[in-house]
Amino acid sequence: MEKRWLITGLVVFLVAALAVSSFAANGPKGQSVEVRARVAGEILLSIKSGDEISFNVDPLSNPEDTAETVLFVMTNAPRYSIIAEIGSFIIGDYDLIKNGKFFIRSEAPGSGQGIDDWTVPKSGQIAIVKDEDGLTTGEEIKVEYKLSIDFSVPAGEGKLRIAFTAVASL
Repeated sequence: MEKRWLITGLVVFLVAALAVSSFAANGPKGQSVEVRARVAGEILLSIKSGDEISFNVDPLSNPEDTAETVLFVMTNAPRYSIIAEIGSFIIGDYDLIKNGKFFIRSEAPGSGQGIDDWTVPKSGQIAIVKDEDGLTTGEEIKVEYKLSIDFSVPAGEGKLRIAFTAVASL
């Protein structure tokens, strides 16, 4: 008889415990909290070094010079690309880009695609890095430039402006 009371008491206790835990988990409104989060997408791009480049070349003793810019990216986008807007690079009437004297290349720090070989950019837009891994608290992208001249390039000074923009990739 004592066993029967003990078993009955244990069953009543288990049923009560399950009812209380079920009520706590699915309790009436006012006893639970629903949490939502909306995270905005951001891409921050800055120039870490190389925001001013000076080439000093001459066709006889120093026909080629190189320089670099290091870009710094932070983003919560899953993938991103960096686009460069290339202006004109002219000395007098001589266009260094159209005449194949100015080159550019870049490295993608992850699985994205950079510009592997020295490439003469066209005036307008060029993708410096395509479909790079995002979700980064900070990574560097190196962009290299090369000016290679000969006696066909007139003496003088030219200026080029390159504007970089980071965009989320789909």
